[in-house]
Amino acid sequence: MSDYLVFQLQGPMASWGEPAPGEVRHTHPLPSRSALLGLLAAALGIRRDEEQRLAEFNRHYQFLVCANEKSHWMRDYHTVQVPKESRKTRYFTRRDELRRDPLLLQTTLSRRDFYCDGYWLVVVSMTEGAPYPLTALQQALKQPVFPLCLGRKSHPLALPLWPHCFSGEIGAVLKQARNHYRQALQDLKVMAAFITDLHPCFWWEGDHPGLTVTTVTQRRDQPLSRRRWQFAERMVKKGHLPEETPCISQE
Repeated sequence: MSDYLVFQLQGPMASWGEPAPGEVRHTHPLPSRSALLGLLAAALGIRRDEEQRLAEFNRHYQFLVCANEKSHWMRDYHTVQVPKESRKTRYFTRRDELRRDPLLLQTTLSRRDFYCDGYWLVVVSMTEGAPYPLTALQQALKQPVFPLCLGRKSHPLALPLWPHCFSGEIGAVLKQARNHYRQALQDLKVMAAFITDLHPCFWWEGDHPGLTVTTVTQRRDQPLSRRRWQFAERMVKKGHLPEETPCISQE
């Protein structure tokens, strides 16, 4: 028997960043590890400049993600004013960028991808020595210190996270969580039709007894340094959702 924290992510727009050295900002169909860790850290009140605290936090949690099938990929075209790059000048806010020296502003063109009407179930497990138990993460998601978003500040949540703790085998937890959130969304009849129709596969990291791996891929979303904006690669496993579920406990 293992303990897991499960919560949902849903919004009209969501963007899960991919490496983007140019003017095109791509998105992955699944939440990145860095985005999920950042969401939990924001809920707990861990600030971006707390490098040591973030590094400790990032080592002890693993994620498993299920996604709905009917989200739509879209792209926005942006025209943005930004100041010319200068190593001697540091801007703390967007207001600083626009007001400090208007004559140095230049125009940057970019295209930013996102997913529309996406829905994700996120399962969190922890390793030994984790700084926060799953129940503390659950409480933080119910009452977050900082506002939470779906990858970008302009992508707010459309539904509550509804975090719940489950105990049992991971296959049973997955099926029980799907049934739990489907039942919770029955009153939202307009949305439930596409939200609860999950993709037959799910993705995870780490080792979980009882899960069968069909494919393994790499993704560069393991945060190394928030200050230097550095990420490492990690292994992402893919498998099929379980069909049968024994009884498990829920809090």
